[in-house]
Amino acid sequence: MTAAPQTREVHVRLSFPGGMVLDYRAELTIAERLAAHLRPHRIEVTIETSAPGRLPPLPCAELWTD
Repeated sequence: MTAAPQTREVHVRLSFPGGMVLDYRAELTIAERLAAHLRPHRIEVTIETSAPGRLPPLPCAELWTD
């Protein structure tokens, strides 16, 4: 029997022009896809390996899945 692949949650920080900063937790692959899409729009995306459980989940994360 093979084990199911484990998801790894990370801390995602979105820094918008003008100073607004939002913090979420998301699965690593989703965070990377989100970052790739938002960076050309001058939204700075920081991904940290630790995801404190108190962070809210990334809204509409399902948009960044396969």
